[in-house]
Amino acid sequence: MLDSSFALLLMDRIATVHSLVYGTPTENCQSMLPQHDNYLPQWMDPSPYNLSASIILDSTSNSSDQYNVTLIAERRRTFKGFFIQARSLTDHKIIGSFDPVKDPDVAKLIDCPGGTQIQVSDLQNAATHVINYPKSVVNFVWKPPANFEGKFYFEATVVAEYKVFWTGIETPPFNITKTGQ
Repeated sequence: MLDSSFALLLMDRIATVHSLVYGTPTENCQSMLPQHDNYLPQWMDPSPYNLSASIILDSTSNSSDQYNVTLIAERRRTFKGFFIQARSLTDHKIIGSFDPVKDPDVAKLIDCPGGTQIQVSDLQNAATHVINYPKSVVNFVWKPPANFEGKFYFEATVVAEYKVFWTGIETPPFNITKTGQ
């Protein structure tokens, strides 16, 4: 009996470590809070990490439905883990989708439940790390849902070390309005 209990406990610990080393599990999608034992987020203000986004303009129409999203470590710091989503400003639901990652050794996309997905292509609504080795910058391309109109923002959780992480790192809000309606 003792051997089987120990084996179950060991398997549970291995599964927990596996999910942390290889990216954020979908169970953390809503809170964006790492399940790192009883450790709490850092309260240094400002955070040593910067999340920014900019519209990618189409040279022919001078408009876009895509955004370049960048997470960067400042002051010669690095980070081992990250989790990025876009959320509606009104109800804070997860929205949109990220384009496939260019470097699958650095990042992967996951499907967070409960997001606003107006069409099937709106899956892959969160970006996370693949392996927890140090990095100083990651970039993604994000698209809003096809029929979305309103304000939204990007939010990140950044893990420097297992015990040291920041949550609630946000961009200023963006506004999407549909013309011709």
